[in-house]
Amino acid sequence: MNFKCQEEPIHELEKLANARRQSLIIEGGRGSGKSYLARQYAKMLDILDFQFVDPKVDAIRQSIEECIKFNQSVVLCIENLDLGVQSASYALLKFLEEPPAGVYIIVTCRNIQMIPDTIISRSSVVTLNPPIDSDIELYARDKYGSRYDELSRTQLWSCVRAFQDVDTVASLSPDKLAYFKSLPDMCKFNDSVSNIVWKLGHFDDNTETPVELVIRFVMNYIHTPFIERCGIECIRDLNQGRIASHAILAKFAFNAKYCE
Repeated sequence: MNFKCQEEPIHELEKLANARRQSLIIEGGRGSGKSYLARQYAKMLDILDFQFVDPKVDAIRQSIEECIKFNQSVVLCIENLDLGVQSASYALLKFLEEPPAGVYIIVTCRNIQMIPDTIISRSSVVTLNPPIDSDIELYARDKYGSRYDELSRTQLWSCVRAFQDVDTVASLSPDKLAYFKSLPDMCKFNDSVSNIVWKLGHFDDNTETPVELVIRFVMNYIHTPFIERCGIECIRDLNQGRIASHAILAKFAFNAKYCE
């Protein structure tokens, strides 16, 4: 699939692959396709061994040690390094100072400001813009076929902003889709903040809701400048890893109830 939002980044990756660049950072919002582009880079290098690595010190060290031990070409993708602990970045930095031949590192992140300058200076940075509406439709039609028409008619579909959102909505059961129809009652913010946070953060079966989609749904339903500002600020903090999802809902509910 050829997405408009990925055309320029793919051209950049092709140039970097021709230069056999060993260290890359792919930055972009949640669900914009960073991991997909990392896989594409491995294909451009003609390397079959592609591995995802958690942004944890032990996982990074173990993966790098195994690559050196077996002396084979491999692409390691460290996902969302900006959301990991700082010591994970320093574990990676030691490797980037003297990368062994045949080992390629791709770091993905949502907020590049959370990545140490010493890692950025040793890497090529590729920026990925959010998908546009036609990209999202193409992705949904290709992956879910005729279900796209059904999904696109739900109230929740207007809140979809990323490829990951498409997968989330498609995975929801009828009961969980129906949950969003009950949100307008909660949008009155008449209950206590703690109860509002629980209801916004959990489906009827007590499993956790997709927080960003819930906030977008509330923003679309109430549709006032104040709620929109609250929602945009909370979503930005969530995507940049500044505040945990449960704390984001508390901030959103408190502001919506008391701060207008």
